Amino acid sequence: CKRHNIDGIVAIGGDGTFRGATDLSIRGIPCIGVTGTIDNDITASDITVGYDTAMNTVMHIGDSLRDTCESHARCMVIEVMGRNAGYIAIETGLALNAIGVAVQEKEFDKEALFAKMIEARENGRRSFTVVVAEGLGSAFSEGLTKEIEERTGIEARFVRPGHIVRGGIPTLADRNFASKCGFKAAELLLQGVSDVVVISRHDKITSMEIKYALILDRMYKGKLKDGDLDNFTDEQIAEMKAICKERAEYFDDMYEVVNGVGC
Repeated sequence: CKRHNIDGIVAIGGDGTFRGATDLSIRGIPCIGVTGTIDNDITASDITVGYDTAMNTVMHIGDSLRDTCESHARCMVIEVMGRNAGYIAIETGLALNAIGVAVQEKEFDKEALFAKMIEARENGRRSFTVVVAEGLGSAFSEGLTKEIEERTGIEARFVRPGHIVRGGIPTLADRNFASKCGFKAAELLLQGVSDVVVISRHDKITSMEIKYALILDRMYKGKLKDGDLDNFTDEQIAEMKAICKERAEYFDDMYEVVNGVGC
């Protein structure tokens, strides 16, 4: 970088990318992180660049599948990406009026799903959508499809859009968010700031030290190691816990809504 007169780097990605940015910062190359992951699994930021586009891609796929579901009175089980995070699943499940959404973070009640589907069919509903987060594994998704047909008598098909979800035309929301993050990153570099990640908190573009963000992420995901919190004050640790609580409550609320709406 020094040989080619590179004064700073904007590193776009997730936690692995940010760890690399920290290593470069330590070695004298100023780095600013910008989120770039469809999974929305960076705890420090309410949303990530790519998340909205991925959700809209899944929504369009689900809307297209609904036509054949309605025509043939079927159920479509759609497995969506998101790695170990269920954000895409719960958000798109709500948008698609899914009869059920299964994610790794929450225990899924299959019996309740079967009962709800049978009741809905008896009341005249022809088509059904079930959204499953990939973190549960392909055996769960494909197995659930077979169980639905066996237990409800409703013809079911399994769909895995796979990496199509990572493509698509960026939405307006993603384009604007990415531009705001890029502007903030350049601004910070020009101010001589380094080793921070640009994030969105409560609809405000701000920044957070990368080390803080990485430990916060480990805390939320239950992956803290011995000594991880040693260099943080009690006030900082309390703040981390509050952010984790806020994020968990949002996820729980969304999960409750989506599995209650799809009736």
